Amino acid sequence: MKDFSLLVELNNAHGPSGREDEVRQILSGVLNPIVDDISFDGLGSLIARFNRHATGPKVAVVAHMDEVGFLIREIRNDGLLKLFKLGGIDPKVAVNSEIEVKTRCGNKFTGLIWTDKPLAELSIDDLWLDVGACSREEVITMGIQIGDSAVFATRHFELNNSGVMIGKAMDDRIGCWVGVELLRSLDKQSLACDLYFVATVQEEVGTKGGKTAIEQLNPDIVIVLDVATAKHLEVKSGAQRLFGQGPCLVVADKMALGHYSLLNYVSDVANEFGIGVQRDFLAGGGTDNGPATLVGSGIAGLAIILPVRNCHSAYTQVNPNDAISCVKLLSHVVTQLDERQTAHLYSYC
Repeated sequence: MKDFSLLVELNNAHGPSGREDEVRQILSGVLNPIVDDISFDGLGSLIARFNRHATGPKVAVVAHMDEVGFLIREIRNDGLLKLFKLGGIDPKVAVNSEIEVKTRCGNKFTGLIWTDKPLAELSIDDLWLDVGACSREEVITMGIQIGDSAVFATRHFELNNSGVMIGKAMDDRIGCWVGVELLRSLDKQSLACDLYFVATVQEEVGTKGGKTAIEQLNPDIVIVLDVATAKHLEVKSGAQRLFGQGPCLVVADKMALGHYSLLNYVSDVANEFGIGVQRDFLAGGGTDNGPATLVGSGIAGLAIILPVRNCHSAYTQVNPNDAISCVKLLSHVVTQLDERQTAHLYSYC
């Protein structure tokens, strides 16, 4: 069984969009002994180079560091706080949640979200964050300022010894874990490709790091790791994105089409090594693959997502077998990526 202790640490870190410092520090510490060098783009995305002496294609495996969360938008005279939403959080999901507020100085406070409006009518403006203060002055004395960040306060845990893992930030700390485990699995292997793991920022607020980091790197191939809500159907239904049935290769989403030759190559590798995968469509959203594939003259890119439950909530669930299968798949995919295979991907004649 894989060691998920790193995932626990990543999940418990405070890292909403634009405030990914804790996550970046964890990843930097883990990757430093593994990779050749680490650099950053102007927004703070982490770019770890694994195989700098390679003469083959430049391959980027990408996952985003940020989680959904909030910013403190207003401090009321009665001590209650109003929130600005970072990412797609349903207000009905946020009600009654325990929240962790982080100040500029790094101090953390617990808050509770409540509302006096009917759930059916909720908007973000109807939510109140209570940190136990009775006045604006008490809030300010705590060190909380407008612009400070807040995330769900859930600590990572396992669901009744089932192996199913739960955390507030599986989107996309599980992708970050997969990226690190991929590099660890390749430690003693010979690679033709110049491999990078890229941990991007601000994906939840418009896939910002997916543009800036890939523009800085300008790879030949991009593979983006992310998650999406699983479908509650039986396997025999023929539906895609079933929980525990393996990683999903995204044929198309709202922002990008999976590069068809790359999609088929990854599918063929999965079949060759007996790794179960699903083909999927994300009609309502996108990933960092959208901006990444539009860099330069265009880059062959593919998103691989893990099916999760309760996405963008305090309790997102991941099946460990899906994550482990994703690491195995990526290991075989990048091991076989060389100049010949890359040239085949870009053969348009």
